[in-house]
Amino acid sequence: MREVTGQTLRPGGFSLTEKAVQFCGISKGDTVLDLGCGMGATIGYLYENHGIKGVGIDPSKKLLDMGRKQFKSLDFILGTGDYLPFEEKSFNCVLAECTLSLMDDINKTINQVLKVLKDSGTFIITDVYAKNSNGIKALEDFSFNSCMRGLHDIDCLKEKLVARGFEIMLFEDCSDLLKALMVKIIFSYGSMNVFWRKTTENSDCVNGCQFQEILKACKPGYFILIAKKGNESNG
Repeated sequence: MREVTGQTLRPGGFSLTEKAVQFCGISKGDTVLDLGCGMGATIGYLYENHGIKGVGIDPSKKLLDMGRKQFKSLDFILGTGDYLPFEEKSFNCVLAECTLSLMDDINKTINQVLKVLKDSGTFIITDVYAKNSNGIKALEDFSFNSCMRGLHDIDCLKEKLVARGFEIMLFEDCSDLLKALMVKIIFSYGSMNVFWRKTTENSDCVNGCQFQEILKACKPGYFILIAKKGNESNG
């Protein structure tokens, strides 16, 4: 993925990050957590372009070490979305850019985000979803780690957020960014089947081809969703 996306490892690069910054009015004094920060591309972008000193958390020590080497003044924490080692109401904003679909337990992750967000804080999600959610279950049979394996049922995701007291402030389909990335992958590898075969490390093509067929049936799309945490006094 890094070969075709660069450090962001997601469609659109920083375009949706910037959109979220402007929409939410995130400024230098705000506390920001990047959930699944990888090498720190997003918090590095926020710091260099907006003076926002964010915190990144990721389960990969290798990626965090790369981030620390590149962004020496920023904070990187080893951890997962299942348990965020921060005090309650620590952050004005939590970002999950193409990472919520990778979480082991999305319900635990949302609860943890709710815990660390300040009242009226924002949860910014950019991720993949299935326009045809009927095929999502079949993707779970594949063991490799990819956000495409965790396509969201967008209605279900919205329901989970609202049930926990979030208000959906913005939802926008951004599937053109995903389509552009797929075109780039096909140009680089010849076909999506070849790409998924390399991803699954199966030389016989079976898993890669099967995954691609199921994925096509799901009609994957890409979105940005911004939700605001309600105040304790009004839910």
